[in-house]
Amino acid sequence: MLGRSLEQWREDAGVTRADVAAELGCTADRVRHLESGRNLPSRPDLIVMCSLYGVSEQDREALLETRAGARKAGWWQTYRLPKWLAGYVTLEADATRARNWEGELIPGLLQTEAYARRVVSVGDPTVSESELEKRVGARRRRQDRLTAEEDPLEFVALMSEAAIMRCAAERDLAEEQLGHLLDVGKRPNVSIRIVPMDSGIHQGMAGGFVLLDFPPDTWPETGYKEYNVGGHLVDDHEAVRSLATIFEELSARALSERESARLISQRRP
Repeated sequence: MLGRSLEQWREDAGVTRADVAAELGCTADRVRHLESGRNLPSRPDLIVMCSLYGVSEQDREALLETRAGARKAGWWQTYRLPKWLAGYVTLEADATRARNWEGELIPGLLQTEAYARRVVSVGDPTVSESELEKRVGARRRRQDRLTAEEDPLEFVALMSEAAIMRCAAERDLAEEQLGHLLDVGKRPNVSIRIVPMDSGIHQGMAGGFVLLDFPPDTWPETGYKEYNVGGHLVDDHEAVRSLATIFEELSARALSERESARLISQRRP
């Protein structure tokens, strides 16, 4: 957010990255990294940039406050998550809405601890017990966004009926996990809908993904795709728009929330 703001101020002022680099005594690449969010500017550097761009006193204080917030460690850093996962969790923590499609799994934000533990251990057979605990613990912590008293995350979950069927086949997990779906689906900020098996071949068969939305004028809509031993953010505009189109088409095939709840109830032991 800070980097995007600085880039916008620079462009509005008609200043090049080379001009900024000359003022800061660094390279243009470093300026680019500051604007991409890869690096955080020092307080003196930020003040110099604000002066160069003609930023008002009020806006400068806002940028300095944003910088102070960016220096604070996020809760996820204590879990020492893999870099590919930490990058996603960082963005998810600031998102206002998440749209998640899953073809084979219950979405992570809706998983019980027992189900999450089974999924992580089966998906990555080489994961150590300590790493397993970290990932499951972080997943539980992420779910706090759904029940937060202030500004809870709006969560729109689409999943294939196959995910419900596979869960139902795990007799020791099914009752708790499917019951949890029915309970959390009653929350006003959570929507759970099922794409039935008889809908045939569809656009989401290539794999699950998440789309994150953020407050206006902060960060663009961002996608995320995860696989067994990794994941990656999708920030290319065209690719994100393609994922959004797929989500809309899957939504058109999905059952209503009430029909989805009925299907889940029928599969519950």
